[in-house]
Amino acid sequence: MLKDNRFVIEDVVRGRWNALEREEKIKAWAERDRANLRPGAYEVGVEQEPGSGGKESAESTIRKLRGFKVYADKVTGSKEVRAEPFAAQVQGSNMFLVAGRYQNDLLDEMQSFPNGKYRDQVDACSGAFNRLISGPAYNLFGGAVD
Repeated sequence: MLKDNRFVIEDVVRGRWNALEREEKIKAWAERDRANLRPGAYEVGVEQEPGSGGKESAESTIRKLRGFKVYADKVTGSKEVRAEPFAAQVQGSNMFLVAGRYQNDLLDEMQSFPNGKYRDQVDACSGAFNRLISGPAYNLFGGAVD
């Protein structure tokens, strides 16, 4: 978030990986991103899908990210409803993208959302945006995370 309350998406990475590959990539990106920010300014959000499988998956990711500031986001409601605050900022020209190879795929997905083939990038962006504007709301182990 910029000082004037506009927002910037610096990078997006997407792909199809098995669970182990995904965990390794998340940790590598977290290490890279944290190294580029002031101490304490970086946190990793892990979406916790409903059910015991979602809880176990979030717990596994959090365990692999020991040493990081990590929170579990227990999602509720549809992706469309969760995306509304993010979509309003995009439509209001308050969201900017840093030029990169991710741009075309992200913009294509945004334009076809929610009826396109893919919705995960928009879901991830809206989850990060909602966390950024509302602050800590849920922690897998109870209580808010600062």
